[in-house]
Amino acid sequence: MIKISTLLFGAVLALCAGCETMPTKTAAAPPPAPPVVAPVSGTDLDQTNVEKVRVSETLKSYPVGRYVDPTDANVMHEAHVVYRKEAGANWNLNPNAPTVVPLGPVLAVADPARTPSPLPAELEQRMAEQNQLVASLIEQNEALAKELAKFGQQIADLRQKQQPAAAKEGDK
Repeated sequence: MIKISTLLFGAVLALCAGCETMPTKTAAAPPPAPPVVAPVSGTDLDQTNVEKVRVSETLKSYPVGRYVDPTDANVMHEAHVVYRKEAGANWNLNPNAPTVVPLGPVLAVADPARTPSPLPAELEQRMAEQNQLVASLIEQNEALAKELAKFGQQIADLRQKQQPAAAKEGDK
């Protein structure tokens, strides 16, 4: 039988064989901090300005009920939603944001949504002419309606005169 002291000595020897002496710690410099990168102007747009430059894609969802697969009558699809890209992303060619237009030493702000109509005096003159034409057409329409009513009354009177004359001829 093995003595307990022999087992104890073997266990201590096994434990000491795997041990290593502790290294002495020297004061090491901390790792260098990553360099701070300053944002470069004009490289990234914030989310509010992205829509002024590029229009995002348009997605729509279509709920589909249960249906039998048209290629295999043994397969039924459960109700689900189908997503479809209606329009892809593209550049915004008509921004609503005011645009700064350099005019030499002075800057003017040109807002395409608030641009006055071209030649407003000419357009007002043409609108006045059109209004006069519409008014004259309404007057002519009313005069023609009166004439038609008068002709309709004359036709009714002539028919009434013809009926007694036709009845007298039928009696002879």
